[in-house]
Amino acid sequence: MKHFALIPAKKNSTRCQNKNWREFVNGMSLVDFSISRIPGGFFNKVIVSTDNIEYNPPEGIEKHLRNKSLSGRDSHVEDLIKLIIREYNILAEDYIWMLNPTSPFRTKEDYRAIARIIDEEMPNSVISAVKIHPFIWKDNDPMFETKGNRKHTQDFIEKFFVENGMFFAAKASHFIEYGSWFGKDVTLYKQYRLWCFMDIDTEDDFLMAQKVAETFFSEVK
Repeated sequence: MKHFALIPAKKNSTRCQNKNWREFVNGMSLVDFSISRIPGGFFNKVIVSTDNIEYNPPEGIEKHLRNKSLSGRDSHVEDLIKLIIREYNILAEDYIWMLNPTSPFRTKEDYRAIARIIDEEMPNSVISAVKIHPFIWKDNDPMFETKGNRKHTQDFIEKFFVENGMFFAAKASHFIEYGSWFGKDVTLYKQYRLWCFMDIDTEDDFLMAQKVAETFFSEVK
């Protein structure tokens, strides 16, 4: 069983211009920062898939130059992953990890913890998520009981989590069959730290993440 990392990084972005490639922190772009957080020797191959022809990856990192059909606003990352599985001859039992550069604050212990889950449980996929409070609204409608006294958060039996875009790891055979990480035998990798909530989509998100980085570096080796 081998492990492959895919970092998808389009050249252009709509709501936060050049977010993947401009300086994020310590002279690094989001792509560079994402690469820097990967433990040495962890993956059999790390692939940056981009339409940025000017990008020169560091030594040991594979650059996959993707075509326009997979680089547009309406393109789907699932199609890219299926292409990567085929082009790099990733076998059925191997795992492909998608590491979005816009959810950048991964720790090396995160990688090791997910690897332990895969080694011990062999799930079809692992998806990272953060715990949120149960008072969730859908548009203008509460998705919780509003009659009577308001519940305390700890009184809810159910626990609620939301994907944070940080880790998607799937067995290649599962992804080819289902066309996604979802399906049978999916495991949540649950995260709780402040920086695990960051998902950079807008300019304000980018600026906030730069501030969060100060806390991240002070607490994480």
